[in-house]
Amino acid sequence: MRPVDEGSRFSNGAEERIAEQLRTMRFRKRVFLGVDERDVWQKISELNEAYKKALLEERARYEALLQERHEGGGTA
Repeated sequence: MRPVDEGSRFSNGAEERIAEQLRTMRFRKRVFLGVDERDVWQKISELNEAYKKALLEERARYEALLQERHEGGGTA
C-alpha cells in the first residue's frame, strides 16, 4: 500500500473503520466463475455508504470549525 498523506485522513476514525471493513470482507464463492457477482456489488454498495457517512461526518466537523472561527473572530 502507498502511504497516505496525513492531511487527507479523516479525523473521526472513519478511515480505520473502513480499512477494517476491507480487511475482514469476505465474498460468497460460487462453484463456477469465482465469486457471486451480486454479493460483490452488495459489498461495494456497503463500502460506498461507509465512505458517504464518513464524508458527511467530516463535512459537519469542518463546518463547525468554520463557524467557531467565524464567531470567535480568529485569524489564520
